[in-house]
Amino acid sequence: MKRGLVAALLLLTLAGVTTAMSRRERPVAPEPPRDDARAAKLQAAARVIFITLDGPLRDDVLSGPHMRGLQEAVRSGGLAFPADAASSMALSLPGYQAMAAGTLTSCNDNDCGRITVETMAERVAHGLHLGPDDVAVFASWSRLALAVTSRDGVAYVDAPEDGPKREGGPPWRNARYDEETFGRAREYWEKHHPRFLHLALLDTDEWAHQGLRPEYEQALRETDARVVEVLRWVSELPAEEAALTTVVLASDHGRGYRDWREHGIVHPGSGEIFIAAIGPLVQRGEPGAADQRDLRPTVERLFGLCPRQVEDDGRAIEAIMGELPCLPSPPPRGEGGR
Repeated sequence: MKRGLVAALLLLTLAGVTTAMSRRERPVAPEPPRDDARAAKLQAAARVIFITLDGPLRDDVLSGPHMRGLQEAVRSGGLAFPADAASSMALSLPGYQAMAAGTLTSCNDNDCGRITVETMAERVAHGLHLGPDDVAVFASWSRLALAVTSRDGVAYVDAPEDGPKREGGPPWRNARYDEETFGRAREYWEKHHPRFLHLALLDTDEWAHQGLRPEYEQALRETDARVVEVLRWVSELPAEEAALTTVVLASDHGRGYRDWREHGIVHPGSGEIFIAAIGPLVQRGEPGAADQRDLRPTVERLFGLCPRQVEDDGRAIEAIMGELPCLPSPPPRGEGGR
């Protein structure tokens, strides 16, 4: 099951430290260019599928033999690069909350409560005035639901309940197999074609925790096949919709150098994650330093929404965004909106 790191309780003074403190030393990102018509088109029709992988070794994703489909897709029309976990704790729930919030939250372990600030999914829903059918999250780990929305009803969230191992399910708590999660997401996609879909997978981390490398590697291969299938979904959209659809991928944490079964603040290497983006909008520039906080503003820009600009918040990854413009949120329907 997901492990809250006991040793981390002895290191609470480090809880607010990030693996990306050099952020303040990096150049300020340039202002997005003004192209109101193109930004409005993004807000009206862009689509993002956000896929998170739980706890893979970064090199296994970027260059290993088990994810060739993703690697080929990146070579053909995308970008993938090393990045950092936002929190030094290098645990799942702090990582997922940092992705969703675009900043560090007070969450420092896997037992923290529900996120209390607006999330990535909620900004998309509010900013584009979308209903829950158009903003959906499917997760294999029950506690992912504590990261993706701060309140019920804004997005459609499909995750298992907290609880013991269940018959026919995986040999760990609070979860279901990725196969079930992906099947549910596939059915939803076929019915609704949401504008924002977050698919949160888990099996890689859990098999690694058990020290079962063959099962871990099989989970990587299955994840790769699912990524390829998602890209096929996109290819089957009408051409004008596919041209505005981006698949974004990232991981919540890495694994320890010395003991690949574990991760967390006392396991060096745990903060090594990856970020990838595939689609016609991806500019394929030269990536610089990035961490999980940068995912939310990047997704916002893919939708033509201007992210907030606060010092310690993430910022859109220019290697992905390039010249994509943005505008403030459009007015609600009936007030000059669509």
